[in-house]
Amino acid sequence: MTDNLPSFQRYQLAFTSRIRDPRNQPIPAGVAPERMAVYDEIVFNNLFESVSACFPVARKTVGKRIWLKLVQAFLKDYATDTPLFRKIPQEFLTFLQQTNLASPQQLPVYLVALCHYEWIELYLSTLPSMADNATNIAPNGDLAKHSIVFTNTMQLLEYDFAVHKISPKHKPKIKEPTQLLVYRNPEDDIKFIELNQMSFRLLKLCQQESMLAEQALIMLADELKHPQPELIIQFGLNILEDLRGQGAILGTARSHLT
Repeated sequence: MTDNLPSFQRYQLAFTSRIRDPRNQPIPAGVAPERMAVYDEIVFNNLFESVSACFPVARKTVGKRIWLKLVQAFLKDYATDTPLFRKIPQEFLTFLQQTNLASPQQLPVYLVALCHYEWIELYLSTLPSMADNATNIAPNGDLAKHSIVFTNTMQLLEYDFAVHKISPKHKPKIKEPTQLLVYRNPEDDIKFIELNQMSFRLLKLCQQESMLAEQALIMLADELKHPQPELIIQFGLNILEDLRGQGAILGTARSHLT
């Protein structure tokens, strides 16, 4: 099939095939081995550093040998959807999610979740702020009775493992369902907050279902069959006020104010 391509395209394919898999692909005709070795090293090292910088905990947790094999497999087998260098870590995460690796028994079952947890920090750091919409937000609005405005950098995440506790010295053997709130505060610091199930559900209802906090808390109190629903309501509102103080909630929408 490649025989029908122009000679320069055949050369490009041979050259890139060699860079992707230097152990098994020959050096293209006319290229000196020492020059090819420079390309092999530069391309792989740049890719390796870009991936490793985003996933330092995952790299240390799985160990140097396995991590090296993962990045080699990524270069060899995965076709990225973007030419942007800063998106390489996201492509590597997709590779982990989609690829059936040759030796999955060597990889911890929490690896994809851990890598997603580490990648989310890079992702949030690239999002634009909501400064241009500040005029549509009432910073001190009533969180109970008006639509809450969350920072656009807020993410509600669920994992089967306590990813924020994983380290080379702490490798979980059993699942531990974990809910996290991650966001970038006004000072551009990425913050991670562990939530309980009720707090997580409250935020989900207010963010994704666009419910007023008071409505969501009444519903939660009813689901819990709590004898004093007003305690649940006050507890939930205290959580929301705390998140406003930390910059995860910017205020309420002015269009809903009376």
